[in-house]
Amino acid sequence: MELILQSSLPHQQKAVDAVADVFKDTWVKSPVHYYSNPEITIFKDGVGDNIRSIQAINKIPHEYGGYTHEPTCLNLDIKMETGTGKTYVYVQTMFELHKRYGINKFIVAVPTLPIKAGARQFMEDEYVKHHFRDVCGYDAEIDLLTLEPPKKKKKGRQYFPTAVSEFVKGSCQDTKKIFVLLVNMQLLKDAKNYILSRDDYGNVVEGFYRPYNALKATRPFVIIDEPHKFSREQKAFGIIQKEIAPQCIIRFGATFPEVSIGRGKNKKTIKDYQNLLYDLNACQSFNQGLIKGVAKEHFEPTSQKNEKIKLMSVTKNDSATFQYKQEDAPTRSFQLRVGDSLSQIADELTGLTIQAIDKNSIELSNGQIKTVGEEMDVDVFMSSYQEQMIRLALERHFETERHNFSGRTFKIKTLALFFIDDITSYRKSEDGKKPYILEAFERLLKEKLKDTIGILSEQENEYREYLEASLKNIRACHAGYFAQDNSSSDESIAEEVNDILNGKKQLLSFLDKDGNPMLRRFLFSKWTLKEGWDNPNVFTIAKLRSSGSDISKLQEVGRGLRLPVDECGNRISNEEFTLNYIVDFTEADFAKKLVEQINSEIPESVTLSLEIIQQVAQKMGTDATILFVELLTKKYVDLKYNIIPENKSSFFEEYPLFKSGLESGKVRDRNSKPNHPVKIRKARFEELRELWEKLNQRYTIWYEPELNIEIDKALDTILETGNIFTDRVVASRRDIVVSNGNHMSSNSGSGVQYTINQALPYGVFLKRVSDATNISLEKIHSAICRYTKKSGKIKDSHFNEQAIGALVQSFTDWKIETLQGRFKYKKTDGSTGATALTYADGSVREEIAQGRIGIKMKEGDAADKYLYDAKAYDSPLELEDIESDIDGGLSGIAEVIVYGKIPRSSIAIPTIAGGTYSPDFMYVVKKANGDKELNIVVETKDVENKSTLRSVEAAKIKCAEIFFKNLSEQGYNVHFRTQLNNKKMLQIIKEIIKS
Repeated sequence: MELILQSSLPHQQKAVDAVADVFKDTWVKSPVHYYSNPEITIFKDGVGDNIRSIQAINKIPHEYGGYTHEPTCLNLDIKMETGTGKTYVYVQTMFELHKRYGINKFIVAVPTLPIKAGARQFMEDEYVKHHFRDVCGYDAEIDLLTLEPPKKKKKGRQYFPTAVSEFVKGSCQDTKKIFVLLVNMQLLKDAKNYILSRDDYGNVVEGFYRPYNALKATRPFVIIDEPHKFSREQKAFGIIQKEIAPQCIIRFGATFPEVSIGRGKNKKTIKDYQNLLYDLNACQSFNQGLIKGVAKEHFEPTSQKNEKIKLMSVTKNDSATFQYKQEDAPTRSFQLRVGDSLSQIADELTGLTIQAIDKNSIELSNGQIKTVGEEMDVDVFMSSYQEQMIRLALERHFETERHNFSGRTFKIKTLALFFIDDITSYRKSEDGKKPYILEAFERLLKEKLKDTIGILSEQENEYREYLEASLKNIRACHAGYFAQDNSSSDESIAEEVNDILNGKKQLLSFLDKDGNPMLRRFLFSKWTLKEGWDNPNVFTIAKLRSSGSDISKLQEVGRGLRLPVDECGNRISNEEFTLNYIVDFTEADFAKKLVEQINSEIPESVTLSLEIIQQVAQKMGTDATILFVELLTKKYVDLKYNIIPENKSSFFEEYPLFKSGLESGKVRDRNSKPNHPVKIRKARFEELRELWEKLNQRYTIWYEPELNIEIDKALDTILETGNIFTDRVVASRRDIVVSNGNHMSSNSGSGVQYTINQALPYGVFLKRVSDATNISLEKIHSAICRYTKKSGKIKDSHFNEQAIGALVQSFTDWKIETLQGRFKYKKTDGSTGATALTYADGSVREEIAQGRIGIKMKEGDAADKYLYDAKAYDSPLELEDIESDIDGGLSGIAEVIVYGKIPRSSIAIPTIAGGTYSPDFMYVVKKANGDKELNIVVETKDVENKSTLRSVEAAKIKCAEIFFKNLSEQGYNVHFRTQLNNKKMLQIIKEIIKS
């Protein structure tokens, strides 16, 4: 299989253009030597202006904006979150800089071997070369030269490193070549007799005896991957600056180094950005669906004490040292001998004694063998804590794998990654130490395979065969990669390592070239793969050991953030996927910390707007005007919505809702308790069962037959307005700051307008309009043909996004204006089936998810006549209705029998505006004189008057009025009303009773 690359993805193209546009309209001098790059002139022309302009376009925060430079080198930074295609971007950037300015000598510096292997594999891949040449249109190819450490010293002459020699000799006159030297951090040293710093080689390259001097002469551009590993104080970065002396250093990374500025109480830590051009932070990546969401999960001990012990070391036949870890207490150590009871560590272990101590394990009185490094959960009486985490990880893996295999047209190979703390717990060692994690994993995997096979349906035969093949060859299902493997001579280990580091395509495939199943999908590592390596199809990461450091939470989950690819190599970006992240209880707050880290990277606004204040006011349940006056009074903002700088910290602390942040659901904690289910009061439901069943019958809209002809006329009228097929124009606004001698002000000046030519294929245009309007493709096409016959050919560029929006909006307006009163509702055949409140057999559900009836919850008991036992609501008006004592105001007139919120989207009333409509409240009221009961359905709108409702909302309410009128005509009376916030529910019910 090939991984299908996509070109011109907006979030990637912006980064490429940001770098390339730095040198736009600047003077680039011709190379001094045939083997050197053209010279950029960063201090003589518009590079600084370009950088400021790019920062403005990409909305770089003020504190990280501006242009800074060093005397001899231009530094540029691109921040892109893990999983968003950073390697692709920096490779395309090299192509773009070569295409525009002739730059053809690049050195790519990476921190680790896995990152180096990934970069090499990507740039050498034939499909990747084809992609950049044939899809992206670059008329050049990368000549990749990878610098490797020298082999063991042999007698005789030493020769100049081949990779450096070929890189230096590469000619700028060869316009079809881009020369790239790939080097890892460990090779960037300035030690005597080291590969790049020695000068006693037996040959000379272009007059240079020393490789560093030769590299410097090429005037290269240096690209640094994972810049947090190359801080300015780090030796490798110093070597790059001093020995290689590049014209330009471009850093691409998700994480950047930090520096401290200021002194005393003014001291603060900031990111060490140098000319930051583009910032695709984690929040944007999650919210735009560019990466998977994250679901953290840890194993909860049943006693909730969160305690475990770890066997740290043993002395044969003498003693064993344990570490006792508690969630909110210091870690303690214990040394026990043969015959000692483990109750000395924890009372729960009473009765367990040490029977024997071997050279790397102990035997307990219950027959269990525990190995050095193994962690054990106290709560479950010494059942291995790591074993439980493995079991949980396998549960999540097969849950995901089954859906990815059987639940779609094109299968997705599903991978899991396990981080462990000891290589000998997975690989057999020379000292005979038992690989307890390997043995536990294979045993649990075998159990889970059997269990999963047993529950598969007849339609899942292909998946059954895949699992049966796995069961027959458990060893083929997993592999490991550890730092020590790089020097191993074991062929089977070498094969595993090659598969993991260089065999991304094989890991993503279900069959090998001979048609045999590719079973390997469980990978083990000791943090060797924690940075740089990734695979798009990792759906589960089990962290069987704590990282033991303050490593970025995003870096930890980064190995599994990429969106997956299917068996054909296509990246799937139109679905939401979740990475299962399994940790131990000491990291129970992982999800919270991850969210905090993501939101901490979001720059705080310095200016608000009326729209933002309105949004926050709605969330707070208050009026926007009242909130704005409150902010003014507290001197948090001025009259122009600017946040007052000296009060900024206090403002965001008191009003955190003004901070933008991560969308709900992108990072989840499986262990946290979700919104409490709300109980349904069955006795109350019986009082409104008849109303509920009537409301849940399904209806369709039937329009007058002649409307088909009118739709054709409407399309003709809409197209003939001349407002649909037009140029897509963007306009600038120019504000000029002027002074009248006393104060400053701004006057609007003349801006500029640009036409954007971004045409859509005609078939795509038709389908998009059809999907949005439910008009057939044929009708739309015929209308366009009639229009072109009358008005002439439409420019290709006029089939654009703007035309779709204008056409759809105009047709919606026509429907709202024309179709009222020209349709009726007809009940469909068939049973109602299960509803939000009842099962298919009509029996009442025990509870309903809180989110179905309200995103907010107020503590306290709900009124006796309320349908639910809790007060869940969406707006202040709804809460007022839930808490109102209407019976008191109806005394002697009527009595409310039952009332309740209608679950969200449970009643599907079709509307002419498209989609369906579901009101908010239902009431059953009985008159005091014993007359028939009144069924009342209410739509609550937290606005002052109907004129402020959007036309679509007003149209939906009008459709509801017609729907309930039709229902009454069919013999079942329902009174429908709209409640605005200036009207009480008591008033509405009284009006209905009087009528």
